[in-house]
Amino acid sequence: MEKRKFIKKLEKNIGIKKLKNQINAISAFFVFLVIGAAFAIYMNHSGVWLSYGIILAAVSLIILAVFASYRIKLQVKLNNMKLDYRENIVMPYAARYFEGGMFHVKGGPTEREIIATNMFSDASDYRYSSMNELKGKHKNISFMNADVFEDCDVNDAHIRGRFFEIDIDTKNINPVVLTSSSAPVLDCQNERVHPIKPQNDVVDRMFRVYAFDEREAENLLTENMIYKLRQLVGLQLGKIFRICFANGKIYLYFTTESNTYDEVLTKKHNVEDELLKVREKFMVVGKIIDIL
Repeated sequence: MEKRKFIKKLEKNIGIKKLKNQINAISAFFVFLVIGAAFAIYMNHSGVWLSYGIILAAVSLIILAVFASYRIKLQVKLNNMKLDYRENIVMPYAARYFEGGMFHVKGGPTEREIIATNMFSDASDYRYSSMNELKGKHKNISFMNADVFEDCDVNDAHIRGRFFEIDIDTKNINPVVLTSSSAPVLDCQNERVHPIKPQNDVVDRMFRVYAFDEREAENLLTENMIYKLRQLVGLQLGKIFRICFANGKIYLYFTTESNTYDEVLTKKHNVEDELLKVREKFMVVGKIIDIL
C-alpha cells in the first residue's frame, strides 16, 4: 500500500501521467461527439427532428473543433516534456530506500579527494570530476557513492565509473591498494606507493597490489579478506576494478559504460518501471557492503 502511494505521489509530481490521462479522456470524448454527430445526421432525414438535428450537429462540430485543438496542444506539450530524471526519480527514491538517503546531482568527491585514495594517477595530465552523489546507510554502515570521470590529455582517454566510500575500518595504518589485473599500472608520483608481490598466489594472479608497507599489506590480506575480494570480483561490476583500504574506510571503484542514472525523463518512461531500474543500481551498494 505504501509503495503504491509513493508511486502515485511521484506520478503526480512529475505530471506526465496526468497529461496522458487528459489526452485519453479527450479521445474518449471524441467518440461521444462522433456518435452525437451521427445521430444528428440521422435526425436530419426526419422532417419533425430536422431543426434539432441541425442544432445538435452544429454544437457537436464546434465542441469537436475546440477539443481537437486542446488535445493537439496537450499532445505537443507531452511530446516536448523533458524533466530531470535524477531529481524526479532517483532523489525521492534514495530518501525512501536508504536510511538517511540523500542524492545530489552535482555532488561527489573532489579531485583532491579522488587522488588521495591512491587508486588514481596523480600526474598533471590527469583530470578528475564527479557527479550523482548518493549518501546514506545500509545496515547501519555509512556510505557515499558517485559517478567519477577520469580524463587524460596525453592519450585522450576518457573513463567513467562508480566510486564508493564505505565506513568500514580495516585497522591498517597506511593505505593498501589493489587493482584488477586488467587495470593499467598506477602512475603515482608518491614514492611511498609502490607495487609489491603478495605471497598468496590467488591475489598475485587476480590483482596488482600497491602499499606503503609490505608487511602491513600481507597482514590485511587474510584468507577471509581474500575470500571477500574474490566475491567482489565475482559480481562482475566492471572491466577495471580498484579497491583501497585507508583512513578507516574502504574505497572502491569500477568502470562503467555509461552514467549510473539516466538524465532525461520523458513520456516514454513509466515511473514504476524506472523505480525498479534505480532499485537495481541501489542494490549494488548493499551487495558490496554485505560482502565487506
